[in-house]
Amino acid sequence: MKKWMSLLLVCIAFSMWPAQAKDLNVVFIPKSRDQDFWTFMRQGVERAMREDGHVQLTWRGPAYNDDIDSQIQILRIYSRPEVDAIIIASTDRARLVEPVRQAAAMGIKVVVVDSAVDGNAQANFVTTDNYAAGALAAEHLAKLLNRQGTVAVLRTIPGSGSTDDRANGFIDHLKKNAPHVAIVADEYGGGTRGKAARGAATLLEKYPQVDGIFAVNESTSDGMLRALRLTGLAGKKKFIGFDTTEFLLDGLKRQEIHGLVVQDPRQMGYQAMRAALAAAKGAAIKPALILTEAVMVTRENYQKPEVRSLLTP
Repeated sequence: MKKWMSLLLVCIAFSMWPAQAKDLNVVFIPKSRDQDFWTFMRQGVERAMREDGHVQLTWRGPAYNDDIDSQIQILRIYSRPEVDAIIIASTDRARLVEPVRQAAAMGIKVVVVDSAVDGNAQANFVTTDNYAAGALAAEHLAKLLNRQGTVAVLRTIPGSGSTDDRANGFIDHLKKNAPHVAIVADEYGGGTRGKAARGAATLLEKYPQVDGIFAVNESTSDGMLRALRLTGLAGKKKFIGFDTTEFLLDGLKRQEIHGLVVQDPRQMGYQAMRAALAAAKGAAIKPALILTEAVMVTRENYQKPEVRSLLTP
């Protein structure tokens, strides 16, 4: 009898223990695997995971940010019942609409990060204010050119929401605030460093006298710097890039790049994971649009502690 009573008490004790929180299954689909930007962002994602303590993460993206078909395929592969939330950085704002809608229709909470998806199936969109970041680049370049001269814009691929917003913010700001700075070229260079370098070389060949250049992301900035060095024009053109790598920082230190617009991908990743977990738990974060800031990094401020923290993973 005593043995049975002891067993009963043990069972009662176990039943009174708080239930363990279920691990949530979250899939993160970046634009690519070939850019330092995603290393920064993953650090922010993992910080949010540690704070929650009950997250299983799958991280899988295409090799390059112009491989839209592969990203769509990855999204479809992971649109399955056991997945609680998907975070995706869209390679194409229009072509991702239907796959995102299908995932959401299955009850999966979708959070878009960095680059927009059209439609309203997603729970949240976490991004830099890219239009404002483009305007920031335009104002800095206009000052470097004494508000006159010619400039060229090197974009990455059509349909990339974040980078097109940057280019459009850049162009609109110059037209409104620096009318004597003429935009003589606005071209797409491609989605990889190699393609961007070839696109940049072609642009420089077509417009050898251009005074200033704006490249809209990491790969186009990388490609443009390589093309400028190859043609002997590095340091001779006023050049504003976007995002940061050791290679681009080297260009900044050598005064071959005259400014880098740098985002806070750690904060974007952190906020995107928080939003995904909240949505999966039925408590979506409002407002749906979550904006983070960008800063202009120059040779004069890159060693300041608050700036240095944004420059290396």
